[in-house]
Order: sequence, then structure tokens, then C-alpha cells
Amino acid sequence: MAVLLAYWHKEGLEVYRYEGKKLVKVASGNLDELKPFSRTVAKKILVVGRELLFYTRKRYPPAPVKKLTKAVGIEIGALFPISKPAFQCKVYESSSAYTTLSIWAWETEEYGWLRKVFPFNYVVPEDLACTSDIPEVKVFQYRGIIHMLAHSGEQFLGGASYPDSGLNEGDVERFLSGLGRHKADIKQVKEYGSIPFSFKDAEIQEISRVTQGDYPPCMDYVAGLDLNEFKVKREVHFPSNINLLFRVSIYVVLGYALMLFLTAKNYEQSAGELRKKMNSIGQKISLKDTGQKGPDYSEAVKEVNEKLTAHPSPLEVMRMVANRLPLGSFILRMVLNENNLELSVSSKEPISVVKALGDAEGVRAARLKGSPMKDIATGIYNFVITLELTR
Repeated sequence: MAVLLAYWHKEGLEVYRYEGKKLVKVASGNLDELKPFSRTVAKKILVVGRELLFYTRKRYPPAPVKKLTKAVGIEIGALFPISKPAFQCKVYESSSAYTTLSIWAWETEEYGWLRKVFPFNYVVPEDLACTSDIPEVKVFQYRGIIHMLAHSGEQFLGGASYPDSGLNEGDVERFLSGLGRHKADIKQVKEYGSIPFSFKDAEIQEISRVTQGDYPPCMDYVAGLDLNEFKVKREVHFPSNINLLFRVSIYVVLGYALMLFLTAKNYEQSAGELRKKMNSIGQKISLKDTGQKGPDYSEAVKEVNEKLTAHPSPLEVMRMVANRLPLGSFILRMVLNENNLELSVSSKEPISVVKALGDAEGVRAARLKGSPMKDIATGIYNFVITLELTR
């Protein structure tokens, strides 16, 4: 399968493809200027440039990587000042007492535009795109910024970026010192293109200069990565016409409400007919010859009438829920069983929903059933509430 690579930076997108072993730029510019690549049958890899990345390291208790990734997903909004974050994490170091993760995050508000132009299958942060056979530092200049990246195999050791006119040997020394114990492992430095300084660290065994193309060096390494960990999860895309979406949603809700209304009407009609039959039986019993008394059904009739009037009307229950439900909350499912009502709800504020319904007239108690499940992408909770209704 053909491979398309896209480098995403603050000013837009650069798209490349392989011609033999050579990487050739096929398009570049702002997202609203580029023609879509959606009809191209190819493996599409998006590289998120360092300009757009946030990075940190955090220590966690020892646990499998999948569980740690879920933990990062829960608190990612608190780790970085991003409204709609996507993230990638990798083990930096681990022991029996803790695991330290390297965490990258980036904003996804422009994903809609990106997917229209370049419907990517994989997303790779630039820091993770580079690899090396031995511990080394790569130094390159791109888009007016000098980047220094340290790797050992596929492990990211550290990175820093500087204006191309503001880097000096002191910055280089601080960067190497920031690698801590990994500094002693660095075997070589690769300088791409013409960098306005030279390394003078006696511990560095080899310093080599490499020709740089008109693209960031990380693009040379992407095709050789194991892309499984960078695969984008399949997503459900809604119609772009939001008015149509709302209209269809309203029709669905109205149809469901009509079904419940007709069911309630049938229930009340059947109950009325049953009351008439019970009253007729009671009258026949009372008019029966008193000289030969038959079975007394009055208690049974009384019990049936009490049961018929003991349970709330479904229509009244629906009206109560609709009047008390907070704005922006939606009922997904409703089950009424005698005096117990179970509601499946979608809302950003579960506590407000429980309080509002619990304070409603005719409700004796309101409780959450289980724990609310939060959709990280939308911030909306799905949860179940049980209501104990009065007569």
C-alpha cells in the first residue's frame, strides 16, 4: 500500500509521498487552501509537529500500560491547558515501585478540517517519530526553529527547541545536563544541514553532519515505525448539517413520546373496562337472593380497585420528568414498574439531575444506580436514576 505523510504545524499542513526511496512534497499550505486527499488509496500518517505539542513526565504506581493510559485519559484535561486534547504516552522508566510515563498532548479543534483534507489513519508526535540505533542527539533547523532531540532506540530521552538566532553553547550544555544519567549513554550527535554552533563536549565520541532535505528529519523515520500504537480509533461522524441532526433527533423523541402516549391510553382504557366489570359483579352479588348466600366477592373487588388506583399514570410521570429535567439533559430510556421508575439519562451534570427529580412532587426518593460513565471527548455522562414514586 502507498504511504502518504503529512507534517502538521501552526501554519498548516505539508503532505509528502515516496517516489522510490525519496520523499517528495506533493502539497502544502493552510488547511482551507488544500485539496482533499480522501480519494487516494494509501496509508495516511499525520505527524504532529513540536510547535503543537505539550510534553510532561509523570510518575504512577506500577501497573500495565493499558491501565496507565486510561488513567492519563481521565486526568489529561488537568495536565495540559487544552480544551479538546488528544494524547500519546510511552514508558520512560519503570521499577517495582513506580512507572514514569512520557506524555504528549495536542489540541484537536482543527481535526474536522484536517480529516476533510487528509483523512489520516495514524497520528505520531514528532518526538516519537525519530528513532536511533544507538543513543544519540539529533540537531536540525526547520521553519526558523532549531530542535534538539535525544533518543535511544525508540525511547525518547529529551527534547528542546530554540529560535535559530538564539542558540548558544550554554543552551547545548544545559540540554545535555538535563538528560541526567542518560547523558553518559549518548554516543553521537547528528547535525542536519548548517547549524550555527558546534559541540565541544569531550564525552561525545562522534559528531557527524548530515544533509537535510526540505522537510523535518523525523519524516525519514516514520515509515519504519511500528504504527499499531499510533492507529486512530474508528469514530462515528455525524452529519455536517447540524440543523438536520437536531430535526431528526426531535422527530425520534416525538415518535417515542407518541408511542408512550398511546400505550398509556390503552392502559387507562383497559383499566376502565375492568372497573366496570368489577362494579357489575358487585351489583349482581348484592342483588342475589339473600336466602341463599353465595361467595362474598366484595373484598376481592375492593382489592382490585385499590391496585388500579395505587399506581401513577405513565402520562403523569412523563409530564413530571419533562417539567423537572434540567436544560441540556436527555432521557434515553424509561421503565415504570408500579411505583418504581428507572431512567437512563445523558447529561453533563448528573448531580443536578438527581436533585431536580428528587425534589419533584410525587417522588419519595431518587438514587443513582451504579456510577456515571463519562465520555471524555464530549464531557457528557451517561447514568441511571431510580425514582420511588408516591401514590
